Amino acid sequence: MSVQRVPVLVVGGAYTGLTTALSLAARGVRPLLVERRPGGSTLPKAWGLNTRSQELLHTLPGVRRRLEAAVGDAQWPRISHGACLADPERRFLDPEGQPDPRELSSVPPLAWISQARVEAILRACAQEAGAELRHGTEMVAVAQDDEKVTATLRDAATGRRYTVEADYLVAADGNTSQLRDMLGIAVEGGGTIGHMYIITFEADLTRYVEKGAVEVIGMPGSGSSFILDGSERHTLWVDYFPERGESPEDFTEERCLERIRRAIGDPDIDVTFVNARFFPINHKLAERFRDGRVFLAGDAAHACPPNGGQGGNLAIQDAYDLSWRLALVLTGQAGPVLLDTYETERRPQVTITLEREVELAKISEGRVPASYNPADPQAPIPMPKEFLGFRYHSSAVHTEAGDDGSLQEDPWHPTGRPGGRAPHVVLTDGIRELSTHDLFGRGFVLLAGHEGGDWVVAAEKAAGTLGVNLDAYRIGEHLADRDGTWCDRYGVGPTGAVLVRPDAVVAWRAPQAAGDPEGELTAVLRAILAR
Repeated sequence: MSVQRVPVLVVGGAYTGLTTALSLAARGVRPLLVERRPGGSTLPKAWGLNTRSQELLHTLPGVRRRLEAAVGDAQWPRISHGACLADPERRFLDPEGQPDPRELSSVPPLAWISQARVEAILRACAQEAGAELRHGTEMVAVAQDDEKVTATLRDAATGRRYTVEADYLVAADGNTSQLRDMLGIAVEGGGTIGHMYIITFEADLTRYVEKGAVEVIGMPGSGSSFILDGSERHTLWVDYFPERGESPEDFTEERCLERIRRAIGDPDIDVTFVNARFFPINHKLAERFRDGRVFLAGDAAHACPPNGGQGGNLAIQDAYDLSWRLALVLTGQAGPVLLDTYETERRPQVTITLEREVELAKISEGRVPASYNPADPQAPIPMPKEFLGFRYHSSAVHTEAGDDGSLQEDPWHPTGRPGGRAPHVVLTDGIRELSTHDLFGRGFVLLAGHEGGDWVVAAEKAAGTLGVNLDAYRIGEHLADRDGTWCDRYGVGPTGAVLVRPDAVVAWRAPQAAGDPEGELTAVLRAILAR
C-alpha cells in the first residue's frame, strides 16, 4: 500500500488549521489539512478580528477582498446594558479615554464578523492557493522519528484507515486536542472555570434595534447576553451551572425559546430556534508548544474565556507565526533551529492575554463586562498595547545592546526596536497611498532611509548569496513618506535601515550607514535564519 508524503500535515479545520494551511500554500508549501467534521461550521462561534489579525490575514492571497466585502460597514459593535433588549432605558457603554486606535493601522480597529464567515473565506482561499483540505477525516494515531511524522488517518464515511507521512505536523484540533493527549503534553492553568450555553435563533428584532445592528447587549442579573452581528441569525449566551445540578437536557427547545423571549422582553415575538450547545469556559496553557516534529497552535496550545474575544485572534496569530517559519525551513531558506523560536516568542504573549481574559471573565455576565472603561489602565479589557504593542525576544530577533527585555510598549509611541511590530506609516507612490504593512508578508523586507541606497544594494546581494526572499525599498525614492514620520517611528536616520520579518516584526535595524553593509546584513540574516 502506498503512503502519501506531504511537507506539513495540519489536523483541525477551524481558525488555526485554515490559517496555517493557507499561509503555507501561499508560501509555496502545499499542506494536507484533515478535519473530522464533514464540512465547515455554519454556526457563528466567535466574533471579531483585531487589528493584528486583520493585518496578517490581509497578506494572504484572496483574503482582503473577501473579508472587506463580508464585513461591510460593521466595524465596531456597540455595547449596552439593560433589563432586556426592549428596555427603553438600555444604557450604551461607548469607549472613551484612549487615543484614536485608527491611527495605528490602515485596517479597522475591529472587524466585526463571525468566525464561521471568516472560516468560509479562509477555506476558499486555502483551496485556491493549493492546500488540500480533507473533511470527514480523523487522525487516530501518530508516531515520529528524526526524519518524519507518521499519522494514521480514518475516513469517517467508510472507516478506511490509511497512512500519511509528513515532515512536520501542526496540531490545530482545539481545546480538547487528541494530539496533545497522544503526545502526553500536560496543561497548566485553571482548567474549566465556568460554563455557558449558546442559543442561536432567528427573529425580526427591528422593533428594538436597527436592521443589521452590530451590538453586544448585557442584561445584569439575568446571567445572559445577546450578540447581534448584523445578520439575520442572532445568539444568546446563557450562564449554565452543572455544579448546581443543571444539565444539557434542561436546555430543551421550549426552554430556549422562553429564555430568548424573556431576554428580548417580548413574550409574543415570533422566534425560530436554530441550535443550542454547551460551551466550557477554559483557562489552559500547554506546558510546551512543541514535541519533536509536532507543533501545537491555537486552542490546542492554550484556551481562554471568550469574554474579550481574543481566543480566535490568538489562534490566527499562532498559525501565521508558525507557518512562515515552517515555510522558510521547508524551502531551505532557514535552518530547523528557527522553529524553536515559535514557542519562545508566542508563549509570553499568549500568557498575558490568557491572564487578562480570566480577570475579565470575573467581572462579566454572559459575554458582557460589567464595566467598560478603556481610560482605566487596570481594566482587564482588550487593548491595542496587548496585540499591537507586543515585543518578541528570541534568536530570530537581533536584540540591541541595552534592550530592557520588555514584553510590551505603547503602540501610539512606537520605538521601532527589534522584536516589536513594525509601525504603521503612510507612504505614497505618487498614485495611491499605502501603509508600510502593505509591503510585508511575502518574505523579508528591508526599508532604508532616503540616503540609504547602499543598504538596498546590500539587500539584493545578500538575498542572492543566501537564496532568501528579500525585497528592499528606499523610502523617498519610489515610496514617499507622506507625513515625514518614517525615520522617527522606526528609530533610524536618513542613512539607516530596518529589516522586517514576514510577520511584520522588526528583526534588526541599523540607525545609520555601515562600513560593510552587505557583510553586516548577511551576518544578521544568517543569525536570524539559523543558517
